[in-house]
Amino acid sequence: MANLIDRAVGYFSPKRGAERAAHRRRMEILQGGTRGYEGASVGRLAANWYSQATSADAEIGRSGKTLRNRSRDAVRNNPLAKKIVNVHANHMVGFGITPRAKVTGDNADGDKAKKVNDLFDEWIKVAFVGMQTDFYGGCKIMAKMMVQDGEVYARKRLRRPEDGLPVPLQIELLNADQCDWGKVGAVGTNPGNKVIQGVEFDAIGRRRGYWMFPYNPSSSVFMVGPYGSKFVPAEEIIHLYEADENQVHGVPWMHSVLTDLKDLKDYILAENIRKKVESCMVGMVIPGEDENPLEDPNVGLEEPSLPVGERNPKGALVTDVYGYPFERMEPGMFGVLHGGKDIKFNTPAISAGIEAYIRTRHRDIAAGALLPYELLTGDYSQANFASGKLGLLEYKGFVEGMQWHTLIPNFNVIYSWFVDTAKDAGKIPRDWEVKAEWTPPEFESITRLDDARADLLEMRMGKRTPQEVIARTGRNPRTVLAEFDEWFTEVDKTKSKLIFDSDPRKVSINGQLQGPSAEGKENGEGNA
Repeated sequence: MANLIDRAVGYFSPKRGAERAAHRRRMEILQGGTRGYEGASVGRLAANWYSQATSADAEIGRSGKTLRNRSRDAVRNNPLAKKIVNVHANHMVGFGITPRAKVTGDNADGDKAKKVNDLFDEWIKVAFVGMQTDFYGGCKIMAKMMVQDGEVYARKRLRRPEDGLPVPLQIELLNADQCDWGKVGAVGTNPGNKVIQGVEFDAIGRRRGYWMFPYNPSSSVFMVGPYGSKFVPAEEIIHLYEADENQVHGVPWMHSVLTDLKDLKDYILAENIRKKVESCMVGMVIPGEDENPLEDPNVGLEEPSLPVGERNPKGALVTDVYGYPFERMEPGMFGVLHGGKDIKFNTPAISAGIEAYIRTRHRDIAAGALLPYELLTGDYSQANFASGKLGLLEYKGFVEGMQWHTLIPNFNVIYSWFVDTAKDAGKIPRDWEVKAEWTPPEFESITRLDDARADLLEMRMGKRTPQEVIARTGRNPRTVLAEFDEWFTEVDKTKSKLIFDSDPRKVSINGQLQGPSAEGKENGEGNA
């Protein structure tokens, strides 16, 4: 880039200015080639690499709406995009991340927790506003919206007692369009607050609330009432998105592959058209080497059904088999040149390597969408057992991180709303201290028996503790022990005195009786 001196020299002496510019260009190339980081080079190969020193919020504010619209369009019309959204939601939420109540000071039978759990199980049927699904289905929809749009909002809505709900509370889902991104600057509700893209922060950076439109501005349904955004306290809003770089809003998870998805779809469309052209076989009856195709094309037609002038009024060189001229070829058609004796067929070119090219693009898209290639495409032809399992292990770590660091903390806020509202409605005593223990769906293993044997061996070796193995499944070890105590107590109370292979107190791993049960068996006691 020319500086002030270069421009001055070029103004008074264009020749000298051109020489200075040429030498400076050579110097830039040399400097670019000797830099320690290739990514910072400024040579010819990086001439079209434009990068801006902007923050995540600045880029999202400029491109966020376009990214959302294109991501939604891709999900509607691109099968790969739809698969990306559904696979992520199925693995992160699946049939539901379930909470179980734990009440401080509960008795051994867990009567208090049972009362809370029963009330929650009744409330989940009507948890979300206007949805034909339950609480767990609504949570899965939230996960889908987070992947597709980058973020989703859930608003706390209190109801009247006469509405007939088990707990006077419902959750309203709001998509990203309902946040007023145009609200920015020092326009908050209190002096010292600032608003960034519709989110209000206090002086120390805490979220104080959200400026939300009363209805979706992108909806095609005409709404009556004020349109301007209103302030909603942060305590009444859940903002679900994958946080990165302390950014205010989320971005669609497919932001880095939207162009690839469109390009690949366009390529496949072009291939489909080419395949249709290949299937359009046409023939031409051409004259021999001793014939002159430029003679009168009407000469030589046998038994004309129309006068010569009407049959081929323009004297066309090419006609169909009946002698009528045509302007375009159609599949299965024959064109006849005057004096034609030999038949030639079209030979469309066949391109090779289509499958390999598409597979390569699929791998790029899968990497950008944070999915294993096999889960995205359902193609396991290039994977063996070990490589497939390794890919799933990496994805499992990503899913578990999203569950425990993003989804469960936000779902726990909904659970606290439920508990507080139930206390206010007199459904739960106010002095009960209720907390939830969340259990995400277990990531299904394709080698469950081998995994169980490995866990057992490592516990017997002392490499792992039972608590650690149980905790890796998402369960609380103390809760598991309490459930075992409850189960075995109920089993021991049965009249039949059943002995299950799952009871290590009485049965060995090989299914043989051990302990007091085995002694009773040897003495002729117990079940036959």
